[in-house]
Amino acid sequence: MKRQIDVYQRALRLLSFIFAMTFSHRAFAQETAVTRLDLPIGRAYPFRADEVITRVTVANPAVADAVVISEREVVINAIAPGEGDIILWLQSGRRVHFRIQVHTPADRMQIALSVKFAEVRRDVLREIGVSGRYRDKDARVGTGLFSNDNPFEQATGNIILPASTRFLTVLTDFGTNDLLAFLDAQEQSGRAHLLAEPTIITANREIATFLAGGEIPIPVVQSSGGPGQTGGVSVQFKEFGVRLRFVPEIVSDSLIKLQVTPEVSSLDFVNAVLLQGFRIPALRTRRIESTVDVKRNTSLVLSGLFNNEDERVKTGVPLLKDIPILGQLFSSTRFQRNESELIVIVTPTIVDPLRPRPEDVMRFQPDTTKPGIDALRRRLPPSQQRRP
Repeated sequence: MKRQIDVYQRALRLLSFIFAMTFSHRAFAQETAVTRLDLPIGRAYPFRADEVITRVTVANPAVADAVVISEREVVINAIAPGEGDIILWLQSGRRVHFRIQVHTPADRMQIALSVKFAEVRRDVLREIGVSGRYRDKDARVGTGLFSNDNPFEQATGNIILPASTRFLTVLTDFGTNDLLAFLDAQEQSGRAHLLAEPTIITANREIATFLAGGEIPIPVVQSSGGPGQTGGVSVQFKEFGVRLRFVPEIVSDSLIKLQVTPEVSSLDFVNAVLLQGFRIPALRTRRIESTVDVKRNTSLVLSGLFNNEDERVKTGVPLLKDIPILGQLFSSTRFQRNESELIVIVTPTIVDPLRPRPEDVMRFQPDTTKPGIDALRRRLPPSQQRRP
């Protein structure tokens, strides 16, 4: 009987020891649990407890302060850059430990600028061509398609139209045997296309540039110093294409100041310059330079850069193409009108380099096939192993 009592006592001691270790471990875990808060200056964090708050202590009031709103609500205010602790005691004896880190809105922050260059176009091309043919026993006159006898079969005299005709074709002899006319017409139109869609990340108040295009060599004649004397020729390169330059500045955690300069340029060989045998093309440039305040994750649209071109080309037989009405039989006219507008859409986003966004992180898929094959190969006998 005495032995059984000793066994029970030992079991109770063991259970009490286990309970004591469990509660002490939970208490230690509870005391060491710290909730970290990262707040910019001038921001607040409201906290509502599920129990009545009995006491509040602030370790560094110059950095962060706690204001008791009610018996269960506390607001933590970020005051100055630095770090401090705030501890709340609840009615049950449980504690809530906050470690506050206060920083300026621009500290450790980067800006990701998503840009879209869109060319909204309305291109219209009209081509009207008229070919005429008159032939009798004494003379033959032909224009355009009928300027020679290639469209006619020698055996049957049938007309074979070429595959390069336009969208609409009309062939008529006006009810006569000597006169033949051929009319072809076509109209083309276009709408829009996307020039570039880059996303650039840069640090606060740092310059970022983007170029999708190329560089053209421009010869520059060097002076030798004497009057009327020239030295060698050097080459300088000029950039063209879709360019972007911007300088961001974080004003607050919700407002960004942007100095942005988008530019679209193309080569213009019509206005090219000849310099000592070199043909140097001109540049057509559309550029905007602006400084604006933009809310984060909000798009800003820059537009109004128009480009208009009208072209009318008339070809035909000299003198005859200028005759009223009848001159249409000896000529063809080509109308082209190009209208385009450059639209730039920018969207700034504040990015924390310590916690980047998923779309800014490139993930590499690990190669798990080769280690598995090597492990299986080591387990097989040498006679059954195959080399790839």
